Amino acid sequence: MTLDRDGDGLRRLLGRAAETVVELYESMPTRPVFPGASPEDVAALFDAPLPRAGTDAEAVVERVGREVFGASTLNISPRFLSYIMSGGTHVGVAADLLIAGLNSNFGLWHVSPAGTEIELRTVRWMAELIGYPTDTGGTFVSGGSAADLHGLATAVVAKAPFDVRDEGLRAGPPLTMYVSDQGHSALDKSAILLGLGRRHLRKISTRDDFTIDVAALHDQIRRDRAAGVHPICVIGNAGTVNTGAVDPLDALADVAEEEDLWFHVDGAYGAPAAGTDLVGHLFGGLARADSVALDPHKWLFVPFDAGCVLVRDPEHLRDAFSLVPDYLRQEGGRHAPMEYGFELSRRVRALKVWMTLLAYGADALLDAMEDNIRTMRHMADLVERADDLELAAPVPLSVVCFRYRAQGGDEDTDRVNRALPAAIERDGRVFVAGTIVGGRPVLRACSVNHRLDRSHVELALEVVGELGARLV
Repeated sequence: MTLDRDGDGLRRLLGRAAETVVELYESMPTRPVFPGASPEDVAALFDAPLPRAGTDAEAVVERVGREVFGASTLNISPRFLSYIMSGGTHVGVAADLLIAGLNSNFGLWHVSPAGTEIELRTVRWMAELIGYPTDTGGTFVSGGSAADLHGLATAVVAKAPFDVRDEGLRAGPPLTMYVSDQGHSALDKSAILLGLGRRHLRKISTRDDFTIDVAALHDQIRRDRAAGVHPICVIGNAGTVNTGAVDPLDALADVAEEEDLWFHVDGAYGAPAAGTDLVGHLFGGLARADSVALDPHKWLFVPFDAGCVLVRDPEHLRDAFSLVPDYLRQEGGRHAPMEYGFELSRRVRALKVWMTLLAYGADALLDAMEDNIRTMRHMADLVERADDLELAAPVPLSVVCFRYRAQGGDEDTDRVNRALPAAIERDGRVFVAGTIVGGRPVLRACSVNHRLDRSHVELALEVVGELGARLV
């Protein structure tokens, strides 16, 4: 028995799927960013028992276009100015089709020869793009959270003063890592999963620009050593999610060198911008990191999912993750991707990054990043000139934190800014999230979308002004 169609049947099915995607992109300018449906409405679309008999596959594709696309938030839209999600590219859409069609299980060279070599090459391209040593090791993972976890797991094995792999954390003193109080929650999750515990991920205070206070870091390391714990890693932010702040990476590299610590950079959002002329200077010291996390599915405009971890010395990555049972051995000398990360079964994520770089070229991608930054800085300028808005944080990259200013003072302004994200969601014309900056509720706009232009941020501020006035 086979579930396959003949060639003409496959061609019709893929043609229907392709047309569904094209229709989505053609209708994107007029679609609401948020579908406006309630959780109950969306659940009702898919509330059905296990199907025992099949349905025509082309009809299923049409249902996806109608119900799945219709009940989805359009982060592909340039009016999506919220979480750090790129809009993908048409080349990326085609790449995912090709990856699914080949269906390689990417773990060993001899089951994915082309995929393995593409990943090795694309890892080097990632390093070159951000100014990192090109003889680095690395692997593609699901996203920044997994990339951070891989980098920090490597740090534990490399810097613990005992054999963590065989003996576990109980074999020695408590281990500590350090990051600013603006670090991503993925770092907390990594501390939990690695068995360190969140209390041993020390949160260091930040300065007025939301970058780490290096003097406070030095002080915390000294106190920890005196208390009998063992510092192993300092983490630098290369673009925080909350405000886009870039830590002084050179200074952190100096601390790591002086204290014999692993230096990890969380650049899931910002690291690709290190290759730009516009803001590349902010990332001095990135090349000194022992490991770097970055997400091509953010500022390289690749569709989900495509994260990447780079490790200066590939053997450190292998030391952390290599474990080869008898049933997974292959001829000597062949690279085995499974030895450089946790996953065994995974798709060839590097293919869509490789195709994106080939199709557009690194310079066009860097130009698009610079356009994002300039457009979001234009938004910040408009905020500063508006009577009813105020900027809440510096804008080093493409995150703009701002507040609607109510006439009744701070308490009334806080109330309105807490209510605005839900009001903006219901309105649907744009998507802007909320966060907390300096202890107060603010609106947070961000874009890593190559489709963005000034009209989209101007519309967003128009919507904020209109809805804010109603909430006063």
